[in-house]
Amino acid sequence: MLELKNISKSYGSQLILNDISFQVKTNELVSILGPSGSGKSTLLQIIGLLNQADKGQITLDGIEYAQLSEKDKGIFRNQKLGFVFQFHNLLGEFTCEENIYFPLYIREKKINEEQKDLYNHICTKLGISHLAKKYPSQLSGGEQQRIAVARALINKPSILLADEPTGNLDNTNAQNLYDLFLELKNDWQQRIIMVTHNEQLTKQSDQIIYLNSGKII
Repeated sequence: MLELKNISKSYGSQLILNDISFQVKTNELVSILGPSGSGKSTLLQIIGLLNQADKGQITLDGIEYAQLSEKDKGIFRNQKLGFVFQFHNLLGEFTCEENIYFPLYIREKKINEEQKDLYNHICTKLGISHLAKKYPSQLSGGEQQRIAVARALINKPSILLADEPTGNLDNTNAQNLYDLFLELKNDWQQRIIMVTHNEQLTKQSDQIIYLNSGKII
């Protein structure tokens, strides 16, 4: 379980997050909604160990963030967290296969058979096996985002963090990606937190958290 207790964050005199608390259980898809500047992305960055709260406590699977050293945070982020961003962040000089394997390259000297099996399973699930040898520039926006999702899943993360993942997609591809998240939640028991502006894509979420001026409303 992921548990946030009384998370607050300020930049100078500006309060970005104000006493945020909630839980995410196994097999839950949580959507975070709110206007621009409400603190959505900052909250996701704090959960993803890309930013640090000023106050409060976060625990994932019994591990408290505050107890992690800087070195341990990097290892924890690589092993426990999966990230999907609005702009894909794929490496243009690498093939799609290499992009998906990249989180493993960071920590492994050699990809083992179990990891190869997981790669094949993920690619089959996402319908992207035929894209393995292509480069990101050869793909559509929807295809690039599926490669980004595969990369986020290759480490079997405890939680998948998606920051406006449909922001650059048309309505059809946005719905397809959201449907994929629902499949991952139901079939793989994947925990997912998705930041979005699109309320139409949140109707089947297990939790919908509305942020405004840094507070849950």
